[in-house]
Parts: sequence; structure tokens; C-alpha cells
Amino acid sequence: MTSKPFRVLFPVLAILFMGLMPPSLTVQHAAQAAETADSTPATAPSKQPATPLISDISVVASDATLDQMGSEIRSIYQDSLKNYSKSENAAVFASLLKRATVASTRADALLAKIKPYESVYQSFLDILGKPPGKDEAPEAASMTEQRKALTAKQRDISGRITRLKLYQLEAQQLVDELRQHGTAIQQATLTQRFPSPIGVNFWTQLVASSGDDANRVSAFAQETGSVLLEAFKGRHALLTLGCMAVSGLLLALYFFCHNIVRLLVARFLPTGRIRPIAATVICAIISILAWAFAFRITWAGIAFNNPALGEDLDTLADMVAAQVPLCGFVIELGISLLSRKPEWRVFPMPDKIARNLRLFPIWFAVALIIRGVLRYVDTKSGLSILPIQLMDGLYTLAVSPLLFAIPRQLRLSAEENDDAQPTVAPFLRTVAMAISIVCWLAVLSGYIPLAYTIISWVSVMAVSMTGLLLISLLATALGSSVFPSHGPIGQHLVQLGLAARLVDQASVVIPGLISVFLLVVAFSVATAGADFDPAQVGNRILYVFRGQSGASTEDSFHISLDAILLCALLPIIGYYAIRILKNWFRQRFFPTTRLDIGVQASIMNIVSYSAWILIGLSMASALGVTMKSMTWVVSALSVGIGFGLQSIVQNFVSGIILMAERPVSIGDVVDIAGAHGEVARISVRSTNIKLADGSTMIVPNSQFITSAVRNATRAEKPGVFTIVLQLPFTSDLHKAMDVMVASMAATKNVDPKLTPTVSITSVADGSALLTGTARARTGLDTASVRSEALYDMWQAFQENNIPISVPNMLAPPQA
Repeated sequence: MTSKPFRVLFPVLAILFMGLMPPSLTVQHAAQAAETADSTPATAPSKQPATPLISDISVVASDATLDQMGSEIRSIYQDSLKNYSKSENAAVFASLLKRATVASTRADALLAKIKPYESVYQSFLDILGKPPGKDEAPEAASMTEQRKALTAKQRDISGRITRLKLYQLEAQQLVDELRQHGTAIQQATLTQRFPSPIGVNFWTQLVASSGDDANRVSAFAQETGSVLLEAFKGRHALLTLGCMAVSGLLLALYFFCHNIVRLLVARFLPTGRIRPIAATVICAIISILAWAFAFRITWAGIAFNNPALGEDLDTLADMVAAQVPLCGFVIELGISLLSRKPEWRVFPMPDKIARNLRLFPIWFAVALIIRGVLRYVDTKSGLSILPIQLMDGLYTLAVSPLLFAIPRQLRLSAEENDDAQPTVAPFLRTVAMAISIVCWLAVLSGYIPLAYTIISWVSVMAVSMTGLLLISLLATALGSSVFPSHGPIGQHLVQLGLAARLVDQASVVIPGLISVFLLVVAFSVATAGADFDPAQVGNRILYVFRGQSGASTEDSFHISLDAILLCALLPIIGYYAIRILKNWFRQRFFPTTRLDIGVQASIMNIVSYSAWILIGLSMASALGVTMKSMTWVVSALSVGIGFGLQSIVQNFVSGIILMAERPVSIGDVVDIAGAHGEVARISVRSTNIKLADGSTMIVPNSQFITSAVRNATRAEKPGVFTIVLQLPFTSDLHKAMDVMVASMAATKNVDPKLTPTVSITSVADGSALLTGTARARTGLDTASVRSEALYDMWQAFQENNIPISVPNMLAPPQA
């Protein structure tokens, strides 16, 4: 019993496996199989053909693919020249625009795939070199054959690239023309005026054309009845009822999931506003999926193998199916935002207002379903223009009161809460009432398409903006309560080794980026029209991120959202990458070398500046800036350097010389421009010198190159300091010298490896000068250690009763 299904499925699986294999591999295996079948056991196996290093260009962009692309572009162009009825114009041109966009995207993708092949074959030809001249020795026949084959391949690739560039240009031109034509049609439709429904002329024309329309409605009703009759006949009824039962079960599970979701949210999320927001978002996602699958399953059971089903009813079902997820989302908003439990409401409101607004989401959901039916009536029903306008007008007049009623309830709420803080509710009420009044006046005056478009656009924007607002609120709430370093997830991230500061920054930046993306989506929805076509919204998002790719060239400067985001992320990523590289140099590389601190600082500065230059070049490349496009900038900089930027360039070049030659290094004590201090930092433009009083003097680098600089650190070893004392001749100089050596050696922070020394450096005016020399411990400030040694020496001289004359000069610290 089990072998029969396997025998049936094995050929199918084998065919699928062979279909998924690359074409070249399939052909190669087929050729090997044929060769094996033809050979005899006595014959030695022939040598297998070598697998080519480069795939055949005909596999990537075959002639059939290019011919099909050209045929599709010509078909789109021919279809755009046909005459369509006013009811079909918008839908047909939207479909043509979608086809042209697909053709343009496909041409771009194929062109990007086969361009590298051209350079690869050119590299092979460069390796072979030019063919020998008349007077040169002939080359081998194999090289000549290879050159001919490579040249033929390169010509073939060049021809395909030329064809693709032509198709790319034609497709982009079609996209631009269709977009302009569609905009013109939309504007003409919006400004089209029909007879007023309150006038006799409108109803007279409607009655005159009612014969054909009644026949079409009757035919559609008969088709619907036949489909339903077939769906509930015989065994098909079991399938239909089973699908309806599954759909009902899905909706029942959705309605019972609210308590479970709220228990889970209360279990894992902290208290606060994040709980109702998270519960609303999760339940909204479940609602969209449940309603969408429920309708699809029910319709699949009705339409499965139904001979009475025609194209009209199937098209109507598809258009209604596009509105069902929105309908489920609206119903969930009514359940969550107007919950019977105040603690689960996203926006706080009085119980009375929540109770009074509870039916409005249901009415709005029904209006969305009717709108899906009207989309079919407007584009595919084939009815005359006046019945279509009548239905659109009635829909507008029926939905507009919702805009009246909701502001009224909000106004009553504001009157009950006089002590509430001022909000944007009055402005929203004014806008809603103005829109509803404009729609009514437009319908009654005959501008029905304008009123219907406005009310449809408002409906789509209301649903879309509410959903995007919930996602934005959820991201912000998660970033402020869950992901910071003090939150439950943030604490785990800190325990994994991430810095708390970085976690806090990410919890602020990431919700901000999400909000920016949601603004882009909102803009795309607002500019995609009133039909809420997901494909069109996606194209608008790509247009915002990538810009108009067809209008730009390789050397042009283009700004798009993805380029701006990349330019914003590159410095951030580069900053952390440079910091990691610097830490590696300091902690891993420099300890294994004998480089002093000055050389290390120079290497670190050069690495840092080089990395930032590469980041700047990458940002320019992302914006499409090349050397060719920067010619005018270079020319302007040349003029600026010649006139006003001489000193800046001079300091920049001097900084590079200081880092390379290192006449002064970090830690050196220098005298420059009448100041004495320690070099604390060397940058490309200036050098920071730390003075004795703790202040910092910033010296332009050009002064180190063009003026005299005294480097006191070069005269003696780093850390060495001297102390000069003046003693009278009556003193015991031998004892004083021993006390100086002993006190300096006993000072806490004096390096014991270098024994202090004392010598008589001068005898004059009845006194002697004793000079003591010692070295501070590594890493300590020489001036502070010298101060400690002086204090210890003073105490030792007091204890040994050695007199000290008033010194004429105490030598300042030289290191």
C-alpha cells in the first residue's frame, strides 16, 4: 500500500529536482549519461570536458529573454495607444504602469548581471596581448583560436548590453509617459462634472440608459446565483460548509484570543502604557490574518471546481478580498481602543464616550466592504457612467455622516472634561466636518468623482495612519521601558558585555529610525492614491528610498533616502571601527614594540586621519560624487587656497611633517613663543601644550616648523629632575651632600633604579651651589615628584641643622 504512492510521487520529485538544477549542470549530466550509454566496457573512458570558469552569457541573458523583454515593451506601448472608456482608463493605465515598471526593473537587473562579464573577457584579452605584427614571429595556433573565441564572446556581450540599455531606456520612457498620462487622467476625472443628482436631467439620462445596465446586473445576479447553487449542491456542499466552518473557527479563535494575549502581555511586559499598546498591536495582526484567511478559505470552498464561476465574479471576490484585512483591522481597533476595560485602552477616554463610539468601527468596516464592491463597479462591471456615479454618490453620502458623528461625540467628551489639557481634538473635529461638508456639496453639485475620491482617500489614510501610529507608539514604548539599560531586556544586554550607555543610545535611536521609516510609509500611502494598492505603495517606498533611478547616470550626483541613511551610518560605524583599531594598537601591538610614546601617538593619528578620509570618500561615493564631478570643487579650492586658505593648508602640512619627522613628541617639555610646558596632543592643525598652571596653550603647527623651538626633554632622559641649593661656606658640604642624596633616595616616588647624585656646580659670593639629580617613577608627573623631594630635603636639613642661604635661583624642572 505504501509503495504505490511512492511510485507515483518519485517521478514528480525527480522532475522537480532536475528542474531546480542549473541548466549547464543538467546538460552536462545528460551528455555524460549519453556518452556512458554509447560506450562499451572494453572502451577506455573518454576524458571529461573541463567545466568552464565563466558561465555562458546566454544562460544569464539569453536571446529568448531579450526577445521576450522587447516584445513586452512593444506590447505595453501598443496597449497604451488604444482607446478605453472613461471607467477603464485609470485601471488600464495603472496596470500598464505596473508592467512597464517591472520591465524597467528587470532590464536594470540583467544589465547589472552581465556588465562584469565584459571586463572579465577584456582582462583575458589583455593577458593574451595584441596579435603579432607582419614582421614579428607568428604565435601559436591555440593562442590565435583563444583570441578569436574571446573576441567573439566580448562582441556578443557588448551587443547584449547595447540591447539591454535600449530596453532600459524605452521602459523608463514608458514609465514616465504612463505616469504623466495617469496623472492627467486622474486630474481630468476629479474635475469632471456630471448632472446634479437633485436635478431632473440626471434621472432622465439614468432612465434612458437603464436597459443595458439592467441586463448586465441581471446577468451578474444569475451568475452569482448559479455559483452559490453549485457550491451547495451534492458533495460540493460538504466542501463549502467545511470551509465555512474552518473560517468560523478562525474568527471564533480570534475573538477569544484577547484575554490570552492580555495575560501574556501582563506576564512579560512591565506595567504602564506599553501593555495596552502591545496587546492592541498583537491582536490587530491576529485580526488581519484571521479575517483574510477566513474570507479566502470560504471563497476557495465556493470557487473550487465550480463550473458556473465566471471572470466577473472572481474579479469581484479579489477586490473584496483586498478590503477584508482592512475590515478586520478596523474591527480590532474598535475592540481595543474602545475596550470595556479602561486599563487596556491605548488612549484614555471616559466610559461614556467609549460606549457611544463602539458601533462606529463596525459601520466603517461595512463601508470598506462596500468600497471593495464599488471598485469592481467602477472598473470591471461594464455599467454606464451614470449608474456608477449614482452608486459612488450614495456611498459618499452614507459615509460622510460618520465624519459628522465622531466629532460630535468628541465634542461632548470635551464639554464633560473642562479641566482637561488642550489637545488637537478641536482641530481634527474642524477638519473632519469641513471634509464631510465639502463631500456633500460636491455630490449635490455634480462633482461626484471628486467627492468619492476624497472620502476614499480619507478612509484609507485613517486606517493607515492609525496602524502606523500604533507601531510607532509600540516602538517608543519598548525603547523607553524594555530595552534601556534599566529595563528587563536591557539588563540582559548589559550582562552580555554591552556598555549601558550604548544600550540607552540604541533604545532611543532605533525607535527614532522606525518612526522615520513609518513617515516614509505614510507618505507613500498618501501619494499612492485612494485604492490602497500594496504593490503601488511598495513602489512609492522604493521611489522615496532610491530616487528616480532611470534619470541618473553613473557620474551624476543623486540624493535618495537610502544614500542619506548610508551617509549617516558610515560615520557612526567608522567611529566605532576606528576606536576598536586604536585599542588593538594600544593593547596588542604597541606593547610588543620598542616605540616610544611619541611614535605611537603619530601612528595613531595617521591611522585615524586615513580612516576618516576613507569614510569621507565612501560617503561621497554613496552620493554619486566622483572625481569627474568634483572638478569644479577642486578648481574652487585651488583658488581659495591661493587667496584665503594659505595658513590652514600651511598648518595642515606642518602637522604631517611633525608626525613624520617628530622633532617634538607627546610628553616633551618645550619652550615656544615665550611659553614653557609639556606637549599634550599633536593634531593635524595644531599642538596643545600643557602649562605649569594647568591651562592649555594651542599653538599652530606652522610655528614648530618656521620658528625656533627649545626641546628640553632632548637634553636629558625623560623623568629626570634637578634640585639646586645654595649653602654658605661655613656649612659642612660633605654632610650636606650626603643628606641630599639620602633624602632624594628616600622620597616615595623617586625611581630607585637610578641612584640620585649630588655635585658642587659653583662657588661664588661666599656660598656654594649643590645640584642634585634624580628620576621620577615611570608614568608620574616630574614636577610633583620634584616637589615631594624638595619637601623631604627641607625636613632633612632642618633635622641635621644644616643652614641654607637664600637662593638666587632654583632651577625649574626640565622634564
